[in-house]
Amino acid sequence: MRIVFVIGTSTGGVGTHVRALARELTAAGHEIGVIGPAATDEHFGFSLLPGVQFGVLELGTGIGASDAALIRRQRTLLRSFAPQIVHAHGFRAGLITHLTLRTLKTRPKFVLSLHNRASGHGLRGKVETRVERMLARGADLVLGASTDLVDRARGIGARTARFLPAAAPEVTPVSAEAAAATRATLAEEFDFDPGALIVLAVGRVAKQKNYPMLVRGLARLGDDPPDTATNPPGSASPARLGEGNRQGDIVVLIAGAADEVVLADVRARYADAAAASAIPALHFLGPRDDIAELAAAADIYALTSVWEARALVLQEALISGKAIVATATGGSAELVGDAGILIDDDDDAAFAAAVAELAVDPARRAALGAEARARGAKLPDEREVAEELAGLYTELVSAQVG
Repeated sequence: MRIVFVIGTSTGGVGTHVRALARELTAAGHEIGVIGPAATDEHFGFSLLPGVQFGVLELGTGIGASDAALIRRQRTLLRSFAPQIVHAHGFRAGLITHLTLRTLKTRPKFVLSLHNRASGHGLRGKVETRVERMLARGADLVLGASTDLVDRARGIGARTARFLPAAAPEVTPVSAEAAAATRATLAEEFDFDPGALIVLAVGRVAKQKNYPMLVRGLARLGDDPPDTATNPPGSASPARLGEGNRQGDIVVLIAGAADEVVLADVRARYADAAAASAIPALHFLGPRDDIAELAAAADIYALTSVWEARALVLQEALISGKAIVATATGGSAELVGDAGILIDDDDDAAFAAAVAELAVDPARRAALGAEARARGAKLPDEREVAEELAGLYTELVSAQVG
């Protein structure tokens, strides 16, 4: 089959998912093209994949007069490739693709993948809902990365909506020696005890990740005001949770790129909380290419997002066998199941209680880690997801021929 993927600006899970699909479907003998912004190609290297053609389409984030030029450009790209399937990922890519396909005399099958829920309010929310409904009804097939997205698509009129997971990339096993070395390096770089209990969060510092809730949770872990002689206001010393915590201090690490405005806000909130009480130390690591090593070195994996479809980092935490504390939103609850402690969205008290419980109970951490690893071993890999998608494509094309 000749298949074109359309993707907007991405630096995370959506781009990783599309790259895996392009790679696996090309290896299976399909002709694959990818259309998207040059920066997205630079980040994920679509044009470097053997056999994959890439066409630049500078999809922005807002609807405007420039959309007419985008439609003309995409029409030219699609005519040159003559795909049987056009598969758009996300609202923005879906909107431009839907409008472009309406201008073609010979229309390929249109597949839309939903990776996020509409989150606008007021007038913006109304516009997003109208666009969402138009796309759901205009697509031949809507795929949701979590079952709540599938239910949403059906509720607004999708002809056919199905669940298709975004699989996590293969997680390379990390030896105990390598994990210990990573822990020692982090401890030296950020000046904490190598025996500290490490809570790791992975994800862009953005509003969706709700790191302010994490900061409020950390503040709840600090019972006593800091000793101003050794820890002046604005600094923080790791909080201690009693003799039962054999690893002593707690340190929290956040790995990922950042929206600078959001990062400044989170830093300010943390500084205010640290000035009021002795709370666990918090460090921002920035973008990292050693997530597997960080996960292996950590004791607890935390996900505080307002909403997630099927977070790749959460799947990686399962595969790595980490004790997990996560908000039960979107697809996270069905993904984690009994392999972690699930809390309500924006519930800092529940977050603090979960971390405190695991900090003083290494046996509980180990049990959750073992359950996570067992659950992670059952997750579909990238090739299996691509094969399932190819089957769905075949159904569409066969129906068209019939």
